Amino acid sequence: MNVGGRFYTYKKNEGTGYDENLRNCIETTCQYCIENADKSSEEKINKPIMLLGKIQSGKTRAYTGIIALAFDNDFDMVFILSKNSRPLINQTVSRMKKEFKDFISSYEVVVSDIMKSNIRISGYQLEQKNIIVAKKEKNNINRLIDFINKYSIGEKKKCLIIDDEADTTGIGYSKVKGEDVYTLRMVSSKVNEMRGTLDGCVFVEVTATPYALYLQPEFEECEEIHPIKPLNTVLVPWGKDYIGGDYYFIKSKDVSHPASMLFEPVGVKEHEIVSDQKRKGKKSKIEDKRVFRFDEILINQGKLPVFKRGIINFLVGVIVLKYREVRNTHYAYVIHTATQKGSHFNLQNITDIFLEQIRNRGEIEETIVEKMLLRSYENIRRSVIAYGMEMPSYEYVKKQFYYVIDKGYYSVDVVNSDNDVDALLDEESGELRLPTPFSIFVGGQALDRGVTIPNMIGFYYGRNPKTMQQDTVLQHSRMFGYRKHLLPVTRFYTTERIHSNMEKITEIDIALREDIKNGKQGSGVYFITRKEQDSKFGDGYIKPCSPDKIRISDVIFLRGYKRLLPVGFSPVCKTSYDKVTKNIERLLSESHKLDENTYSFTLRQAEDMLSYAYATFVEDEETYRFVTLDEMHTLLRYFVKNDKAFCTVYRNLDTGKYKGEELILQDSPDTGQSHFKRAKELAVDVPCLMLFQEKGTNTGWNERAFWWPVLVAPKNVPKTIYASKIIGEKVVVSND
Repeated sequence: MNVGGRFYTYKKNEGTGYDENLRNCIETTCQYCIENADKSSEEKINKPIMLLGKIQSGKTRAYTGIIALAFDNDFDMVFILSKNSRPLINQTVSRMKKEFKDFISSYEVVVSDIMKSNIRISGYQLEQKNIIVAKKEKNNINRLIDFINKYSIGEKKKCLIIDDEADTTGIGYSKVKGEDVYTLRMVSSKVNEMRGTLDGCVFVEVTATPYALYLQPEFEECEEIHPIKPLNTVLVPWGKDYIGGDYYFIKSKDVSHPASMLFEPVGVKEHEIVSDQKRKGKKSKIEDKRVFRFDEILINQGKLPVFKRGIINFLVGVIVLKYREVRNTHYAYVIHTATQKGSHFNLQNITDIFLEQIRNRGEIEETIVEKMLLRSYENIRRSVIAYGMEMPSYEYVKKQFYYVIDKGYYSVDVVNSDNDVDALLDEESGELRLPTPFSIFVGGQALDRGVTIPNMIGFYYGRNPKTMQQDTVLQHSRMFGYRKHLLPVTRFYTTERIHSNMEKITEIDIALREDIKNGKQGSGVYFITRKEQDSKFGDGYIKPCSPDKIRISDVIFLRGYKRLLPVGFSPVCKTSYDKVTKNIERLLSESHKLDENTYSFTLRQAEDMLSYAYATFVEDEETYRFVTLDEMHTLLRYFVKNDKAFCTVYRNLDTGKYKGEELILQDSPDTGQSHFKRAKELAVDVPCLMLFQEKGTNTGWNERAFWWPVLVAPKNVPKTIYASKIIGEKVVVSND
């Protein structure tokens, strides 16, 4: 492979250049491309290569480098297939023209949009390097096919197809109902036809969410269908300042870490109002005056409290950032709770009315506003100080707040169509233009993949389908990216259920990338569920399940030292607690005691101990982080070897039900330096059950004692996704 050619040398030395990790990514991918293209037709493996990055982490920069290196290694023609969105096509074309500007001006490279350019091309132009961009839509792909056939591109040129956002639109098989027959969906069939016309082409899939691609079926004996499941995966490196799911959903669990201040929970009733869709013949809850009145948004403090707080926090956060700002920077806040356009305009209307009522405030309204403003000031101040930033005085923030409101230095825009995005998109940078220093956007899918929202410090998220698809939810996370400098004032608002599911999604995503990095792709993660009432093994026997039959909201991700515990419950009465405690003490006295706090249990004893502990509390309503007794029993059986488990017991603790001031449920009765450290010493090949006797006098328990169990998975358990429920036998293989 030639890594010293003109195109690649220019790109890797341009600007800040490519660091070693990015060069390795580009060169490894291109080496796969060269090897695949150079094989004879008999030996050629017609499977794609996947370029796997993180959301908003620099995937386009990586595949631009691949294009440059491919040009230096005799590739002549590159086709970029982009998401079915006109603004993103315009953005991609502009980006490619900018990336290869000097080569375009010297007539060495041509960049064009297949729908805007004449498919007639001269021999002179064919001798140049060509980058042709097409939207993944049947008419666009048909024009590409016509172009390829007219000029015999497949016979004359060495071609590279880059499928950007490869897991959307351009993939998908449907199973014919009642038959063992698959058919390609429309756009998939067109992409498949295009690949068939380019015998010497290499197909590169670019995505941050590869799950649908990995789940594509194999068609080894069908020559008409070109494979979509990737042969090789190359990870795109991300910079040290990148902030992604591990920061928002893993580090944030540590109450001593500043990241714990990012999340603010939205109540279930509030979420029902802001995310409710208009149904046929019925009003949505936000339009029903019996549920909600627009004109009372400010004075009715019980309605949409977090929605209003998010807006105030955003204004305060920007004021803090501008306190020492040299240049006039604009900032963004996003509200993404529903798919219907009518809901977006309702939320825009509510936001406008709320801010207008602050501007037209009277004495009563000003009292309410200042109470909200003071709370937001204290909220932002805690995180600003935690991150080591300077916090201006309350009087300064208050003065600036009213100035911004009274002068109208804010904007509230709905972005729910390509036209809206097109009007706001900066084609050169690919980012939304922020019209005011305080720019609020309300939208849905239009604010999804590929759209970069600069300086976003607030995200009110409420998309809450019954079945959350991992890839879709991740792509909604527009707060990911190179935003480290914005973290002190950043906030993410959603429900406990959605936040919990995003935590699970992040854990699975991290495990997948670790497996790819360590060469375990395809074998590193197991998918299992429980086999009901199995006569041989008993209730709770584990069996394998297909990853395309799970709901993310019903899964538990298992890995070495994973902690499993109930979260979101209330203790039972003292009489019931005392009765259960006698059974717990009896069981402990019958067990083999190893030291002051440690016992050796049989499987049956461990199961009984879990049953006793669970009898001291009941699950709260609307709890989405509660691991049930049935799930704990099933997983305990999965972990146990040779009928052995350990148990550590700690007494007279007083952990609160919530952590922090925002009523986020506590999920750490154990401490890492003491309790969990001991559990990790024990749980190497067998599980360890930590049992905490809680006095219940701290906040939230109503002065009632209880026992809180935490099950620690063995260190050597394979990475596993356990699905407590699975979707039926329906085949789920794409997102179309």
